[in-house]
Formats: sequence, structure tokens, C-alpha cells
Amino acid sequence: MARRRGGHHEAELHADALRLLADADYPSPVKQVILMALRGGKPGKQVCVVCQRSAQYCQLWVPPALTQAVPDLTAKPTVYWLCGAHHGQVSDAEIVAFLTKQHRSRKGKR
Repeated sequence: MARRRGGHHEAELHADALRLLADADYPSPVKQVILMALRGGKPGKQVCVVCQRSAQYCQLWVPPALTQAVPDLTAKPTVYWLCGAHHGQVSDAEIVAFLTKQHRSRKGKR
């Protein structure tokens, strides 16, 4: 039987962050993805969505369809990464274009 070194360490979120998230007017699937990303449970590959190099900045994109009065339950929030060169330099429209292109290429591989 193999022994594991180190224990399982759960990331602790600041009480203010949890309170803000609970008070936010987001649908529950969005809140779940945010919590998972904050705890490191859904980081995805740490490569920049623009240049495919190593990335340091974790971002979350929430489709507008999820924030409507009647949300589209098929829309999903997406966690993505940006490198230092592209963080703050790429517009939201460009990010959405990269994410939809990435999503389409994954569908083709299945």
C-alpha cells in the first residue's frame, strides 16, 4: 500500500468573499463555478487563451444568457487563463471570440 506525502489541504476562502458571493445576484451554476475556481477545483489548463503560453491570471467569463431574467440553462460560465502580456490588454469581445473558437475546436475532437 502506497503512502501519500502531505495531506489534503482545503483552501479557505475569506468570509467577506463568501458573503459577497452569497449576496450576488448570479444564478446558482455561476456561483458554483466561481467557488470551484476560487478553491482551485476547476482551473483548467494554465495556458493563455490568446497565445497558448504559460499563464498566471485566472479569469471567469459569464455568458450574458445566464444573467437574463429567464436564464438559458444550456449556457455555461467558463474559467480561462491569461499570461502577463495579455492580462488587461485584450478586449472582452476578443476573449469571447477566443473562447468560442476554443469550444468549437474541442467539439470537433470528440
